[in-house]
Amino acid sequence: MKSIFITGVDTDIGKTFVSLGLCLKLSEEGKKTGYFKPFQSGAIKKDGKLYAPDIEEIKKYSSRVSCSYSYLLEGEVSPFLASLLNNVRFDFKKVKQDLYNFSKNLDYVIIEGAGGLYCPISKGVLFCDLIKELNQEIIIVTTPHLGRLNHTLMTVECAKLNNIKIKGIIINKIEKNMTQSETNFIKELKTFYKGEILAQIPCFKNPSKQEIIKCFKNIV
Repeated sequence: MKSIFITGVDTDIGKTFVSLGLCLKLSEEGKKTGYFKPFQSGAIKKDGKLYAPDIEEIKKYSSRVSCSYSYLLEGEVSPFLASLLNNVRFDFKKVKQDLYNFSKNLDYVIIEGAGGLYCPISKGVLFCDLIKELNQEIIIVTTPHLGRLNHTLMTVECAKLNNIKIKGIIINKIEKNMTQSETNFIKELKTFYKGEILAQIPCFKNPSKQEIIKCFKNIV
């Protein structure tokens, strides 16, 4: 089983969309594909039952992609704060075992984090710690908006400091008519980041399944 961890440089960066794109692409190629979300906060309550919003988004596009999580909590906050609000204590061993059990019969698993590498999970524990514990390579998701070059380069340096291998960067939510700042972002990123830029994904509104797959066809 192969896997990759999807992290971002900020919130609302499009990690779930990127995860969806990779899952659809791999599934289309005939691979048994899974989506794993270790910590899902912001759970939606319907008829007394909690639903994972990111998993619901994956399922909306494909029933062939297997989905799972370790912890599902209410509150659109960081996993750390969600655990405090819901009086839940996270266990890395459980996450590791859940991932192992989930991936047994799969060819590829896309793992999605929350926030970025320094997003807190519990007291003194960050997402970069979980990534190291799971021994994962990462894809960094960013957007070309103002201020994001700083966030992106800092995320790259954070990964290096923690000995986390970077597969590459995906630039997401690129508008059709880019501003000068957005055009400059891509040029400057290529100047300062010597790794691979895996894809430049346009900003979509209600994209079709095939439109999404097309954007991710040359990744992983």
